[in-house]
Amino acid sequence: MTRMLRFLFGILIVAQTASAQGLADVDRKWETYLMTRLEQVQRDQSDTRVPFATDGCSGGMSEGWMYLAAAFPAFEKKFGTVPPWQACCVVHDRVYWAGDTDGGYDKRLAADVELKQCVVQTGHDQSDVLSREWAVAAKDVEQAFAVSAELMYAAVRVGGKPCSLFPWRWGYGWPLCPLLPSAE
Repeated sequence: MTRMLRFLFGILIVAQTASAQGLADVDRKWETYLMTRLEQVQRDQSDTRVPFATDGCSGGMSEGWMYLAAAFPAFEKKFGTVPPWQACCVVHDRVYWAGDTDGGYDKRLAADVELKQCVVQTGHDQSDVLSREWAVAAKDVEQAFAVSAELMYAAVRVGGKPCSLFPWRWGYGWPLCPLLPSAE
Protein backbone atom coordinates (compact mmCIF):
# COMPACT_ATOMS: atom_id res chain seq x y z
CA MET A 1 0.00 0.00 0.00
CA THR A 2 2.80 2.43 0.84
CA ARG A 3 4.37 1.83 -2.54
CA MET A 4 1.07 2.52 -4.27
CA LEU A 5 0.62 5.78 -2.31
CA ARG A 6 4.12 6.90 -3.25
CA PHE A 7 3.38 6.08 -6.88
CA LEU A 8 0.12 8.07 -6.84
CA PHE A 9 1.80 10.95 -5.04
CA GLY A 10 4.54 10.93 -7.68
CA ILE A 11 1.94 11.01 -10.46
CA LEU A 12 0.25 14.00 -8.79
CA ILE A 13 3.56 15.86 -8.55
CA VAL A 14 4.38 15.19 -12.20
CA ALA A 15 0.87 16.25 -13.25
CA GLN A 16 1.09 19.43 -11.20
CA THR A 17 4.52 20.27 -12.61
CA ALA A 18 3.35 19.61 -16.16
CA SER A 19 0.25 21.70 -15.54
CA ALA A 20 2.28 24.61 -14.16
CA GLN A 21 4.74 24.35 -17.04
CA GLY A 22 1.86 24.22 -19.51
CA LEU A 23 0.39 27.40 -18.05
CA ALA A 24 3.79 29.10 -18.18
CA ASP A 25 4.12 28.14 -21.86
CA VAL A 26 0.65 29.49 -22.66
CA ASP A 27 1.42 32.71 -20.76
CA ARG A 28 4.69 33.20 -22.63
CA LYS A 29 3.02 32.55 -26.01
CA TRP A 30 0.19 34.97 -25.22
CA GLU A 31 2.61 37.68 -24.11
CA THR A 32 4.82 37.13 -27.15
CA TYR A 33 1.75 37.64 -29.32
CA LEU A 34 0.95 40.85 -27.41
CA MET A 35 4.53 42.02 -27.96
CA THR A 36 4.00 41.66 -31.73
CA ARG A 37 0.86 43.82 -31.46
CA LEU A 38 2.81 46.48 -29.52
CA GLU A 39 5.67 46.28 -32.01
CA GLN A 40 3.20 47.05 -34.81
CA VAL A 41 1.98 50.16 -32.95
CA GLN A 42 5.58 51.27 -32.38
CA ARG A 43 6.38 50.78 -36.07
CA ASP A 44 3.20 52.51 -37.32
CA GLN A 45 3.15 55.34 -34.79
CA SER A 46 6.83 55.91 -34.09
CA ASP A 47 6.25 59.62 -33.48
CA THR A 48 3.41 59.29 -30.97
CA ARG A 49 5.19 58.06 -27.84
CA VAL A 50 4.35 60.34 -24.94
CA PRO A 51 7.09 61.83 -22.73
CA PHE A 52 8.10 59.72 -19.77
CA ALA A 53 5.84 60.07 -16.73
CA THR A 54 5.57 58.03 -13.55
CA ASP A 55 3.04 57.66 -10.78
CA GLY A 56 5.70 56.24 -8.47
CA CYS A 57 4.50 52.81 -7.47
CA SER A 58 1.47 51.92 -9.59
CA GLY A 59 -1.74 50.23 -8.67
CA GLY A 60 -2.55 52.93 -6.14
CA MET A 61 0.41 52.07 -3.91
CA SER A 62 2.07 55.50 -3.95
CA GLU A 63 -1.25 57.30 -4.23
CA GLY A 64 -2.64 55.38 -1.26
CA TRP A 65 0.50 56.00 0.76
CA MET A 66 0.28 59.75 0.05
CA TYR A 67 -3.40 59.77 0.98
CA LEU A 68 -2.67 58.11 4.32
CA ALA A 69 0.17 60.55 4.96
CA ALA A 70 -2.10 63.53 4.22
CA ALA A 71 -5.05 62.17 6.19
CA PHE A 72 -3.10 60.97 9.23
CA PRO A 73 -0.23 63.18 10.40
CA ALA A 74 0.99 60.39 12.69
CA PHE A 75 1.34 58.11 9.65
CA GLU A 76 3.29 60.78 7.77
CA LYS A 77 5.53 61.42 10.76
CA LYS A 78 6.30 57.74 11.20
CA PHE A 79 6.37 56.51 7.59
CA GLY A 80 6.88 59.58 5.37
CA THR A 81 4.91 60.78 2.36
CA VAL A 82 6.01 58.15 -0.20
CA PRO A 83 6.85 54.45 0.04
CA PRO A 84 10.52 53.96 0.94
CA TRP A 85 10.98 51.78 -2.15
CA GLN A 86 9.51 54.33 -4.58
CA ALA A 87 12.84 54.85 -6.39
CA CYS A 88 12.69 51.17 -7.39
CA CYS A 89 9.28 51.76 -8.96
CA VAL A 90 10.46 54.79 -10.95
CA VAL A 91 13.35 52.80 -12.46
CA HIS A 92 10.86 50.00 -13.28
CA ASP A 93 8.42 52.51 -14.81
CA ARG A 94 11.09 53.87 -17.15
CA VAL A 95 11.66 50.38 -18.61
CA TYR A 96 7.92 49.72 -18.86
CA TRP A 97 7.29 53.11 -20.50
CA ALA A 98 9.80 52.33 -23.26
CA GLY A 99 8.27 48.90 -23.84
CA ASP A 100 11.10 47.34 -25.84
CA THR A 101 9.59 44.50 -27.88
CA ASP A 102 12.84 42.91 -29.11
CA GLY A 103 13.03 39.99 -26.67
CA GLY A 104 10.24 41.80 -24.84
CA TYR A 105 9.02 38.89 -22.73
CA ASP A 106 12.46 38.31 -21.26
CA LYS A 107 13.11 42.03 -20.83
CA ARG A 108 9.81 42.52 -18.99
CA LEU A 109 10.51 39.50 -16.78
CA ALA A 110 14.00 40.87 -16.01
CA ALA A 111 12.54 44.30 -15.16
CA ASP A 112 10.02 42.69 -12.82
CA VAL A 113 12.68 40.57 -11.11
CA GLU A 114 14.87 43.69 -10.75
CA LEU A 115 11.95 45.56 -9.15
CA LYS A 116 11.46 42.76 -6.65
CA GLN A 117 15.18 42.58 -5.87
CA CYS A 118 15.42 46.36 -5.52
CA VAL A 119 12.58 46.48 -2.98
CA VAL A 120 14.14 43.63 -0.98
CA GLN A 121 17.57 45.29 -1.14
CA THR A 122 16.11 48.63 -0.07
CA GLY A 123 14.60 46.93 2.97
CA HIS A 124 17.92 45.34 3.78
CA ASP A 125 19.86 48.59 3.29
CA GLN A 126 17.42 50.70 5.32
CA SER A 127 16.40 48.18 7.98
CA ASP A 128 18.56 49.63 10.77
CA VAL A 129 17.45 53.22 10.20
CA LEU A 130 13.79 52.33 9.61
CA SER A 131 13.66 49.99 12.59
CA ARG A 132 14.61 52.90 14.83
CA GLU A 133 12.27 55.36 13.09
CA TRP A 134 9.34 52.94 13.04
CA ALA A 135 10.07 51.34 16.43
CA VAL A 136 10.06 47.78 15.04
CA ALA A 137 12.74 45.11 14.78
CA ALA A 138 15.10 45.33 11.78
CA LYS A 139 14.14 41.79 10.76
CA ASP A 140 10.47 42.87 10.68
CA VAL A 141 11.34 45.77 8.37
CA GLU A 142 13.16 43.38 6.04
CA GLN A 143 10.26 40.92 6.17
CA ALA A 144 7.74 43.68 5.35
CA PHE A 145 9.82 44.75 2.36
CA ALA A 146 10.19 41.14 1.20
CA VAL A 147 6.44 40.55 1.38
CA SER A 148 5.78 43.85 -0.42
CA ALA A 149 8.30 42.85 -3.10
CA GLU A 150 6.55 39.52 -3.71
CA LEU A 151 3.15 41.18 -3.96
CA MET A 152 4.46 43.85 -6.31
CA TYR A 153 6.13 41.21 -8.47
CA ALA A 154 2.91 39.19 -8.71
CA ALA A 155 0.92 42.32 -9.57
CA VAL A 156 3.22 43.46 -12.38
CA ARG A 157 3.46 39.97 -13.85
CA VAL A 158 -0.33 39.75 -14.09
CA GLY A 159 -1.25 43.36 -14.85
CA GLY A 160 1.76 44.62 -16.77
CA LYS A 161 1.38 42.75 -20.03
CA PRO A 162 1.49 44.86 -23.20
CA CYS A 163 -1.83 45.89 -24.75
CA SER A 164 -3.69 45.67 -21.43
CA LEU A 165 -5.94 48.55 -20.47
CA PHE A 166 -3.87 49.33 -17.38
CA PRO A 167 -1.92 52.59 -17.40
CA TRP A 168 1.13 50.72 -16.07
CA ARG A 169 1.26 48.19 -18.93
CA TRP A 170 4.46 47.32 -20.80
CA GLY A 171 4.91 50.06 -23.40
CA TYR A 172 2.59 52.56 -21.69
CA GLY A 173 4.46 55.36 -23.44
CA TRP A 174 2.85 54.20 -26.67
CA PRO A 175 -0.78 54.32 -27.80
CA LEU A 176 -2.84 51.36 -26.71
CA CYS A 177 -2.41 48.46 -29.09
CA PRO A 178 -5.34 46.48 -30.45
CA LEU A 179 -5.44 42.83 -29.53
CA LEU A 180 -6.35 41.78 -33.04
CA PRO A 181 -4.86 42.90 -36.36
CA SER A 182 -6.99 45.38 -38.30
CA ALA A 183 -8.82 44.00 -41.33
CA GLU A 184 -7.44 46.06 -44.19
